[in-house]
Amino acid sequence: MNPEIQEKLWKFTTRTSYHSDYLLQPKERGKKIDIKNSFPPATTHFVLELGSGWGEVAIELAKNHHQTGYLLMEKKVNRIIHTEKQRKMLGLENIRYMTVNFQWFFDELLEKEIFDKIIINFPDPWPKKKHRKNRLMQPHMLQQIYTLLKPGGELLFATDYGPYARKTISLFRNFPNLIWTDKEYEFERPDFPISFFETEKRNEGKRIYYLKRIKPIGGVS
Repeated sequence: MNPEIQEKLWKFTTRTSYHSDYLLQPKERGKKIDIKNSFPPATTHFVLELGSGWGEVAIELAKNHHQTGYLLMEKKVNRIIHTEKQRKMLGLENIRYMTVNFQWFFDELLEKEIFDKIIINFPDPWPKKKHRKNRLMQPHMLQQIYTLLKPGGELLFATDYGPYARKTISLFRNFPNLIWTDKEYEFERPDFPISFFETEKRNEGKRIYYLKRIKPIGGVS
């Protein structure tokens, strides 16, 4: 990326109209955010949700797992504000936010091998061929996800767009550092919160593809 463009994007990343004690804001390039010290001392596990939407999934998980810290990356501030209202109403202290576009400075801001789980639910499928380069799931993103996951950590991915699901499965086949243990994909994900968006898609009769990949302990054999 052109350095001038990079610098403009960085300035855009560090500006937000939203301010909160629960917002983790990058201060300078090259300095990673201290995730562990950004959550209550009793926090033992960390989960990252990329594109958290209106926050239904994270709120439900945070209610049931108080010792897990949930970092929500969502670039649309109105969605963060909505989530924050729910968090405050429920008195949850294990949720934090970032409003950065994670496709720009993902690896610059976060520590390596910090997350037990990374969740990606229904990213924009960019169905037109000329726009597919904008899709989140790309080889470089898989590498960054692998770097952020702890050994034994999980990546959970869901989409209702069949071509995107098949392309993502193909990407995983070419990236053996993240493995599957049972099936390459499922059409059900029991005991996991369902967002408003997912409920809509189910009501429309859409088939949902769920993919789960694991970072092996000790590396890939």
